[in-house]
Amino acid sequence: MTKTRMMLALVTILAVMVASAVPAFAQAAEIAVTGVVEDEQDKADGTLIYGIQDESNLSGKASPKGYLLEGDYSAYVGQRITVYGIPEIDAGHRVLDVTRIEQ
Repeated sequence: MTKTRMMLALVTILAVMVASAVPAFAQAAEIAVTGVVEDEQDKADGTLIYGIQDESNLSGKASPKGYLLEGDYSAYVGQRITVYGIPEIDAGHRVLDVTRIEQ
């Protein structure tokens, strides 16, 4: 009976550890992306799509990371801005869930 209790305690401890670790992995950190906003092809459902290439990593060794911006960024097309947000992957594309903008 003690082996069963020890096994149950071990399983319970492991379950608690896994459950507490999941939110930490699920949360991405906010990043800053500086670049020129470009108009992209809108989604089939009419969602406006814009793009921005991150100019901060133009060291020549790595190609710049591009992000899609969902929503109306028409006022910023052709302008160099910094957007802050949470990076996500949607259908294989890098999308930035923007939280704030600096010009």
